Amino acid sequence: MLIKITFVLLLGITSQAFGNIHNKIDTLGTSKAGQFVALEEYGYRAHTHSYFVTIKIINVWTKEYVGSTIEVVEPALRPVNLNQARQKAKSLASENLRRFKILG
Repeated sequence: MLIKITFVLLLGITSQAFGNIHNKIDTLGTSKAGQFVALEEYGYRAHTHSYFVTIKIINVWTKEYVGSTIEVVEPALRPVNLNQARQKAKSLASENLRRFKILG
């Protein structure tokens, strides 16, 4: 019982310490052979009151990132700004996605 209580308290402290960044990670697509996977991380940063989007491509066979990393930051004025940032990041990443033959 003591272990359960300690775990819950530790979880609460940890979530408050990292509560300034809220993010999600999605898969944008994979290459036909499954070697390359495009990952999109997006969310909200409270300390800068902004939305962010980061797109990276990973070679799962070598476990290394390849190509250039795309980063977009938009002010969090309205929820639609997150959608705009995601679309802008996908547009900037389109050349990398084509180069590594990633289909979404």
